[in-house]
Amino acid sequence: MPAESRAAAALLHRVVRPEPRLRIGEVEALELAPLVAEWVRRGSTPEDLSRALVPGLPAFMYSAAAVLRDRLSRKMPPEPGLLPEAPAIAAAKSARPRSSYAECAKCHDPVPTPGICGPCAGLAPRPIAVGTGSAAVRAGAQRARAALRSARDTLPIAHRLTPTGT
Repeated sequence: MPAESRAAAALLHRVVRPEPRLRIGEVEALELAPLVAEWVRRGSTPEDLSRALVPGLPAFMYSAAAVLRDRLSRKMPPEPGLLPEAPAIAAAKSARPRSSYAECAKCHDPVPTPGICGPCAGLAPRPIAVGTGSAAVRAGAQRARAALRSARDTLPIAHRLTPTGT
């Protein structure tokens, strides 16, 4: 048994240890070791394996090894260098500052690039505010309370709830 297979099986055991539904035996781990070794060869870390194998498991599983085999095969990362980055994307990444957050110099609304927003420049209409804050919440709560009171007052006395124990 090659050392690489044993190391891959040990890695698989470490990755799935937090999830009891993914408990597998040594024989099953050794059968899955070539897939794990391929993930490692392609530059995956134990965290990458964990994110691919553990989340979103079904509530009941008949075979943890089959689930792991399926996920290891189906979610296999691409070969290194197989998908070259498009030149436009690489240029945009290098030209863009690290922080993607910018705000309008006048109204402080978020904008995609530093400067002023369209409404402040007079190039676009100002967007309508969706909420008006605590005043809207207070008014809505008052309307809800009034509706509940009127519904309670329209019920016949026999249908009203009375406190227990009186």
